[in-house]
Amino acid sequence: MAILNTMYNPQYDDNILMDGSWRKNGIDIFDLFRHKFTLIIIQNLLILITTRSVAFLLKPFRQPRILSELIGAILLSPTIIGRLAFRSASAPTAKTLYDFIFPEMSFAMVEIFGFLGLIYYVFLVAMRLDTTVVREMYRKVFPVAAATVVLPLLAVVVAVVIFRLPAPSHAEQTTFALVLGFALSVPAFPVMARLLAEVKVPMGEVGQVVLPAAVVGDVLSWIALAVCFAFVGPSDEALAPLWMVLAGACLVAVCVWMIRPLLVWLGRKTSAADPVNIEFMGLVVALVPPAALSAAAIGFHPALGALVLGLAVPKGPLTAALTQRLENYVVIALLPFTIISTAHATDVMAIVTRQGDEPENYALRLAGVMLVATLAKLAAAVAVSPLFSLSRTESLSIGVLMNTIGPMEIIILNIGKDRKIFNAKIRGVLLVASVISTAMVRPILTALEGRKLRRLPAPAYKKRNLQLSGLESDLRVVACVHTIRNAPSITGLLHLADHFPLSVCAVHLAHITGPAPPMLIVHDSVDCNCTFPTLDDVSTVTSSAAPDHKVDSQPIISAFERFQRRSTNVEVSSLTAVSEYFTMPDQVCSIAEGYRATLIVVPFHRLLTVDGEMEDINPYARAVNKGILADAPCSVAILVDRGHLVGHESKLASHVALLFFGGPDDREALLCASRFAKRPGVHLTVVRFVVNDKQSHAAASAMPGILSGARVEGRIDDEYVREFRWQFASHAAVTYTERAVEDCEGVVAAIREMGGEHNMYMVGRAAGGESAAELVEGLWNFVELRELGPIGDLLVSAEFSAAASVLVVQQYVGEHQSVRDMDEGSSRRKRLRMSGYSSKHR
Repeated sequence: MAILNTMYNPQYDDNILMDGSWRKNGIDIFDLFRHKFTLIIIQNLLILITTRSVAFLLKPFRQPRILSELIGAILLSPTIIGRLAFRSASAPTAKTLYDFIFPEMSFAMVEIFGFLGLIYYVFLVAMRLDTTVVREMYRKVFPVAAATVVLPLLAVVVAVVIFRLPAPSHAEQTTFALVLGFALSVPAFPVMARLLAEVKVPMGEVGQVVLPAAVVGDVLSWIALAVCFAFVGPSDEALAPLWMVLAGACLVAVCVWMIRPLLVWLGRKTSAADPVNIEFMGLVVALVPPAALSAAAIGFHPALGALVLGLAVPKGPLTAALTQRLENYVVIALLPFTIISTAHATDVMAIVTRQGDEPENYALRLAGVMLVATLAKLAAAVAVSPLFSLSRTESLSIGVLMNTIGPMEIIILNIGKDRKIFNAKIRGVLLVASVISTAMVRPILTALEGRKLRRLPAPAYKKRNLQLSGLESDLRVVACVHTIRNAPSITGLLHLADHFPLSVCAVHLAHITGPAPPMLIVHDSVDCNCTFPTLDDVSTVTSSAAPDHKVDSQPIISAFERFQRRSTNVEVSSLTAVSEYFTMPDQVCSIAEGYRATLIVVPFHRLLTVDGEMEDINPYARAVNKGILADAPCSVAILVDRGHLVGHESKLASHVALLFFGGPDDREALLCASRFAKRPGVHLTVVRFVVNDKQSHAAASAMPGILSGARVEGRIDDEYVREFRWQFASHAAVTYTERAVEDCEGVVAAIREMGGEHNMYMVGRAAGGESAAELVEGLWNFVELRELGPIGDLLVSAEFSAAASVLVVQQYVGEHQSVRDMDEGSSRRKRLRMSGYSSKHR
């Protein structure tokens, strides 16, 4: 035990502010701990530094944030700092470091901060809940929620009787068993949502069931706990529970039928330019304390009032703005105080020692009850899994996730402490069990899902580009759309290829609003051979569960449905992928692999304005396109729309020009153009740029008898061009020409001579490959948009007079990606590897 001799006076000063150390005869650092304001600042810094430091150390293990806060609570409890003592010369007794930093009179302020953070955290969680998902999947959600909450609750009550676990001296045995059962059976929806968003294993079906079930379990547990406390009381207050339940019903009615219509009316009164102003948000935030106070006045926990108010807030821009403003402050600055206050006066080391009239092996009995609750959750998940055709691994994953500890359990621990239902030893055991169970969730979940991946056979996915799929085979396309403005051009491009069987998966890429987990929304029935639910980090819901108040995908869906009705060979499936921009490339690649796509079509990040200029509408879309190009499991095409593909059915003809330099990307573009040329009304012009005969003869004589890589590529290009010319020899709408140029200046001049006689230009991204690299090598030094390649960048630049649409094609070549792709995607790939994700895993 460390001893520090100081002149510190342990008496706590009731003054809020200190006079200033420089006004005295010397500087006394202990003055900082004698005043309320300075002490709460020091406590705040210490709590935040401790919890953030633990979170930093646990970051490589990718554990949820609440685990770092639980460990920080143990470090700041009497377990550690309570064993370091300070002795002053003026006081006869030593003072522990815990009592020094957290005096008994000041700890009420820590609890107040934690209580305030808890109320707003429950409000934010309830405000973000989407009840449409629960209503859509109620047949799966309610049985899972009931089984994983009710069965562990009953198991804990029975285990308390079997293990002969007595209640503390100030609590009744029935109340103790019920509250302990609730503490060990309630799921942790917020922690579970973050864990599902972070884990990089296929969690589609599991997340589809477990997240809504956790929502229902949280809400029903709150109601059941409130009713339990209402009906457990002194015998002389027989009518009190009835009045509490009636008053609680009135509180719900006021929030639903008075406050909610008021907020809806105020939302309609706001201007369109500023739909959520600061006064509107301030009104909603100001309603949280009165709602909590009303619940406390009735007799319920104040967090129940915040929960009811959060559920009553209308979803839309208001919830997104409130979440963005409050989330970080509440979670990072206030919520750790809640966890720390739970460990107040809790010595974890004291759980192994017998105290007072406790029976023998009291801690072991309590641990046995907790083990029974854990096994009961696993058994409940396994028991209900046959009803929904879930595998054994998926059912075990649901049971493991249901054992996650969250703020709800912390609330119950605080209730048990305030009502003297739990003593210090029970709180210590529960605190340690919370740390162990939460820490084990992710490793077990990853092991289970990894085992499932090893057992599942890889789906047959061979047609990853047009070269492997054939010219007239069924073409499977993933069409990505950011806004409704992208839909007409994408459907116009697909119209050029719909004379052959065409399967389209239309994906609306929507940016997530708030810290909710990513979600994949299936708007209609899809191909039964597809595996959309096996995405890495998203939960999947069906069409009627789509959060229309958050993401408006209906105009985009309608555009693709109209395209399907006008075409006879097209099948369209519509999805909405809601996520952060950084994770959108991963989602698109996972969707393309599950759909076994041949081609991914993505829109350019710039759109045509009314004055004819190209303007950055969404700068984040460029990063998404780069990520897709770097990790795509099939070929990719970037469409630069300049208005020539909109209203294609009213045009008599479409004039398409293919600029062929050679290489895999240009050959893929040639195959794509061949499909377009088969459609009536399409005029295709193929211009092949070749090196001047003198230069090519000099290059061939420089390496006699040696077949270089460039010559191999050149022979492959010749074979493809020969096949193309033979196929379209008698086709009047197809024109083939060759243009001999000496350098990149000749290429630029030749392209400019073509003028604006074409509606769309097609080009390979890595134009030239190895066969004609010298023709475009000089252009790379002037490229602004490297995702378009040198020729694509030239065609969309302001220097090129022809304002035609441009399609840039990149062929899937397996692991042999080009060097520039690896350079562009190196930083992103490094971040993905740090998060446990790789293309081999996918």
